[in-house]
Amino acid sequence: MTWWREQRTALAALVIAAVAVVGATVWLDVVPSIRPTDRVIEAESTVDIAGQTLSLGPTEWGEFEAPQGSRTLSVRLSSTGGFDASVCGPATLTETDSSRTWVSSRAGLDVSYDDGESSCTIESDAYRILLVFLVPDDADGPFRLDIEGSDADVARFVIEP
Repeated sequence: MTWWREQRTALAALVIAAVAVVGATVWLDVVPSIRPTDRVIEAESTVDIAGQTLSLGPTEWGEFEAPQGSRTLSVRLSSTGGFDASVCGPATLTETDSSRTWVSSRAGLDVSYDDGESSCTIESDAYRILLVFLVPDDADGPFRLDIEGSDADVARFVIEP
């Protein structure tokens, strides 16, 4: 008998185990991360999302101290709050020319919460949001600011600082 015939049961079990591991990885890790296509709401200056109305305010370069080779871009929003207000997802800033993307890095820059919230909150009264992005010196814009709502909607503002 050849070695292959003697080991065929072990080899079959090894192949079945490999298929099971790949299947479990796809089922438990890949499938849950696939999201349905979000509905993108293009906004000039105001958008209704997550049960509240967000209005784009001023943007400012270099308002906060940044490490060498980078600078900050501060984006201010105001929210009307509302009875049905809910929490928004993360805000991302994407450079339209290169598709480089950054998330708000406010916590890493030690920005005070007295200047405004870091995201949408469950608030019935009006409030302010301050998003601070740490971007490289060569990032000049224009940018897309995407804010995920609680209902698979994404609010998109165009920012040209």
